[in-house]
Amino acid sequence: MAKTTAKETLSSYRRILKEVGEGKYKPCYLLMGEEPYYVDKIATLVAAEALTEDQKAFNQMVLYGQDVTSALIVDNARRYPVMAPRQVIIVKEAQQLKGLDTLAAYFKSMNPSCVLVLCFMGKSVDKRTEFWKNAQKYCEVLESVPLRDYEMPEWISSFLQERNTRIEPQAARLLADFLGTDLQRVVMELEKLFLFMPEGTWAVTTDMVEKSVGISRDFSPFTLFRHITDGDFAKVQPIVQYFADNPKKYPLVMIISLMYTHLSRILKYHALRMEHPAMSVEEIGKIMGGNYYFFKETVQAARFFTFPRTIKAMDLLCAYDSLYKSSGRGEAGDGELLMEMICKMFA
Repeated sequence: MAKTTAKETLSSYRRILKEVGEGKYKPCYLLMGEEPYYVDKIATLVAAEALTEDQKAFNQMVLYGQDVTSALIVDNARRYPVMAPRQVIIVKEAQQLKGLDTLAAYFKSMNPSCVLVLCFMGKSVDKRTEFWKNAQKYCEVLESVPLRDYEMPEWISSFLQERNTRIEPQAARLLADFLGTDLQRVVMELEKLFLFMPEGTWAVTTDMVEKSVGISRDFSPFTLFRHITDGDFAKVQPIVQYFADNPKKYPLVMIISLMYTHLSRILKYHALRMEHPAMSVEEIGKIMGGNYYFFKETVQAARFFTFPRTIKAMDLLCAYDSLYKSSGRGEAGDGELLMEMICKMFA
C-alpha cells in the first residue's frame, strides 16, 4: 500500500472541512497520524457545528481512550439522540483504546444518527488489522502526515491564500526556517501576523514577519545557506556568531536539519541532470515540483555545490549531527562546531 503524502492529507482535510461546514456528516471519522493539527481542527469543528448549544448537553460527549473501553463507546454510539438530529461522540487519545475488534464490528452496522470521531494522536493504526480494513470500508479516514521542511513555505502561502492574503516568498521561507514543521506553532504565529498588518493590507512582507516573530532575515539559516552557496565566507562568519550567541533561538540541530533539506534538493537536481542530460532546467523544475521561486534558488546553489561537494557536505552534516549529540565534542560550543563544519565545506 502506497504511503499517504502530505498533499493527499491536505486535500482530504479540506474536503472534510467543506462537508462538515455544509452540514454533511459521516457516521464515523477515523483521524490519525503524526501531525496533530488536522486531527484537532476536524474534531473541534465537528464539536462546534454538529449540534446547537442547547442540544449538546444530552447529545455530545468527549471521551478519552485511557478512561473508556471500546465496548462502552459502542454502547453509547448505539443510543438515539434526545431532541436533536444526531448525537456526537469524540474520543481523544484513541490510540490508548483496547479491544478495537468491538469497534471494527460496529463499523459494519453503525447508528446513522451518531457521529463518532476517533482521534488517534501521534500515530496511525495498525494497517494489518480488521479494525483498519473495516474503517477503510465504512468510515471517513484521514491520515495526517507531517510536512517536510521544504514543503512548509508553500503550505504557509496556501494557508494565507485561503484568507485572501499573499506572502512574499522570502517571508514564507523565513517563517518556515524559523518555525519548522509544527503546524500548530506555525498557525499561531500566522494569526499573530494579522495583528501587525495595517488595515487594508493583503500581503505579508518580510518586515512584518521580522516584527511579529522577532527574527531577522539577515541572520537566518536561509541567509546563511545563501552566503555559503555564494562562496561568501566573510558574510557567513557574523551569522554563525549570531547563532552561537542565540542557541535557544537557533539550535545547531535545527540548522543542520535545514541545511540537509536544502542539500537534498540540490542532490536531487544533480541526479536528474545526470539522468536526463538533454532535459532543460525548466523541465527538471517541473519534475521536482514545488514553488518555482525556490527551485531557482536550488539551481543557483548547485553552481557552488557541485555533485561531489554536495555529497561531501551531506556527509559532514551527518558527522557533525552525531558529534553534536555525543560526548565526543569536548568543550566545543555550538558556534565552534558550526564554523568548523562550514570551513570544511568551503575547503
